[in-house]
Amino acid sequence: MATMRLKYVHSFVDKTGRVRFYFRHRGQRWPLPDQPGSAEFAARYDALRQERITTPGRAANIAFGPNSLGFVIEKFLASEGYTSKASNTRRHYRRILDRLKTICGRALIADLREDHVREIRARFLPSTSTADESVMLLSMLWLFAKEHLAMRLGPNPTADIRKLHRRGFEHEPWPDHVIEKFEAEARPKPNARMALLLLLYTGQRAGDVAAMRWQQYDGKGITVRQQKTGQPLWIPCASKLKEALDHHERRSDFILSTPMKSGYTPGAFYNMVARGTAQIGAKEYTAHGLRANAAMVLAEAGCTLHQVMAITGHRTFKMAMHYTRRAAQKQLAQQAIDQLEKQSKVANPGTSQVRKSG
Repeated sequence: MATMRLKYVHSFVDKTGRVRFYFRHRGQRWPLPDQPGSAEFAARYDALRQERITTPGRAANIAFGPNSLGFVIEKFLASEGYTSKASNTRRHYRRILDRLKTICGRALIADLREDHVREIRARFLPSTSTADESVMLLSMLWLFAKEHLAMRLGPNPTADIRKLHRRGFEHEPWPDHVIEKFEAEARPKPNARMALLLLLYTGQRAGDVAAMRWQQYDGKGITVRQQKTGQPLWIPCASKLKEALDHHERRSDFILSTPMKSGYTPGAFYNMVARGTAQIGAKEYTAHGLRANAAMVLAEAGCTLHQVMAITGHRTFKMAMHYTRRAAQKQLAQQAIDQLEKQSKVANPGTSQVRKSG
């Protein structure tokens, strides 16, 4: 049966294994509802083609007047606050910022009010996550204008706007039995097992693990510069990871090589792990969940937050605590019960002997 490909339509498999579609044009993406062939899909597709393809060129090259939002955006794009971010983050921010220029670039930033922000946010729907990010960037631009451009602005108009997006899932840490089954059975072998060990024992993000090269491994540890934060790290290898690395075939410059002897892209790496979890009947667990495992194991071993952060590369206690909170809860709960038992023995010293004699 022949299939017809719709122009500008792309798809991907999300973390739950569901195929999702989106409309892509000039580097920007808009989610499409349901499946191709449905009335909802067709209506949204037609609306996006009418809105995006027939509209004159973007406003990115328009000269904006002083103190306009577009002027602030252009200054921000040239600042270290933008250029120091990871390349993927810059590309994502740039798509939203270019659209903000189109929507309201000529308006004076000082005139921006809360109701205006809500109207702007509505232009980014139905993607609630992108809509929230547009508000976040407007807040960043407001602060940038005050602190770096010396503009006299009042209270931030985004301060009281709540997020629309509600995360539908959490990157859960993997249970021991899932880790054991994945290590023993997941394919492709040996890449799936090596991916598991690198994620579990380095605590790094999927993109950083996918990019690891043999030259980063010195026989004792792995040197990493995190793509998201630029944070440089040297991570000593646990004995199990060291043994696996020392016996792993070096098929290319990358520790994890595809059949074509190239490295995995972050998306391909994530999908490789997702296929492996699906094979063993545990598709709800993601590659990023093993980052939580790494932090939890360190916390349960009695490591301080500073020590955990030295491995995972988190810059703030808040994020490190997000990953170690379960370990902390278990330890505190055990301490609470131990204290309860101790207090009970003090209050009733003869209880256990009476029960034995009876």
